[in-house]
Amino acid sequence: MIKYIIYLDTKIKGALYQTINYFKQGVFDENTLLLYKEYVKIDRLFKKELKKYNINFQSFKRYKDMPNIDGKIVFYLFNAQSNCRIVANRKAKHIFVTHGESNKVSSIKPIIRIYDHIIVAGDLGIDRYLYSEIFYKDDIQRNKVIKMGNTFIGDAKYSYNNFSKAILYAPTWEGGVIEENYSSLDKSLKSFITLNKIMKNHNIQKVYIQPHPNTGHRDIRYIKYLLDGLKYLAKENKNCKIILDGFIFKNIYILLLKFYNNIILSNNKQCKDISFALTDISAMEIQLLSKNIPVYILSVNEYNLISFNENVTKHYKNYNINNLDLKPIIILP
Repeated sequence: MIKYIIYLDTKIKGALYQTINYFKQGVFDENTLLLYKEYVKIDRLFKKELKKYNINFQSFKRYKDMPNIDGKIVFYLFNAQSNCRIVANRKAKHIFVTHGESNKVSSIKPIIRIYDHIIVAGDLGIDRYLYSEIFYKDDIQRNKVIKMGNTFIGDAKYSYNNFSKAILYAPTWEGGVIEENYSSLDKSLKSFITLNKIMKNHNIQKVYIQPHPNTGHRDIRYIKYLLDGLKYLAKENKNCKIILDGFIFKNIYILLLKFYNNIILSNNKQCKDISFALTDISAMEIQLLSKNIPVYILSVNEYNLISFNENVTKHYKNYNINNLDLKPIIILP
């Protein structure tokens, strides 16, 4: 019997795989129906992958063809404009889970108010909403916002080893709109030049590069920025292992690997020891910090930085692209 529904409206393949992870990890089971809006270009893939993992699903093209959700609990892992149409059914309960928290401005969109309940990892998530005045203290008191731990079901397969000669560079994607762009990728290759200097100065022998799976989805130029950066590191004789799990343009990079022997395709199934990581403001940053892995921030767009917490603000000022000396790391509590 179907008790729960996950609603999904996306054209991004990575969003499908992130949703599937919730089933693989046992958060949702056979009592849950994945209801998604059908798009011709990706529907075949959606059906194939959902059948592969025995997930109950139903798709629709027109809203009048949607199944009855009266009395159900509907979960939302991603924001989409059509979520508003589903939430308009007040005979169902609507819960926004999100697919991973971060300090991006996209984490505090006012549209979040439409849901009956919002899940956050902890006090920092609540502070974001209070600071931005999305919610107020009485909302917290009546459980509009509920703390349930990290809602990102994915796992960064890295562990901290102070003696490791390997590091991670994990640039985020360019965001759904320009105002939400926190990516350190650009045509100047500044992030890769910085990475090269850090490897030289700190005797780093290997770098894992894990780009966000959605890189290039809004702006195809970010594919070129990443490719050009990899070529630059290869010409600098840097040992690179690129991780493309769930990546939407994977075949382009596999082709690149044929021309550069020191760029190797790696998987993300086996845990890798690293001494520190370089990321953008993103959910990856939070994942790594939660595992006590030192993190430096490569891009900080101050105009859209959520500076609601003294420790967070201090962290971003101290550990950004301008501090190449890599002074001793302080892991935030």
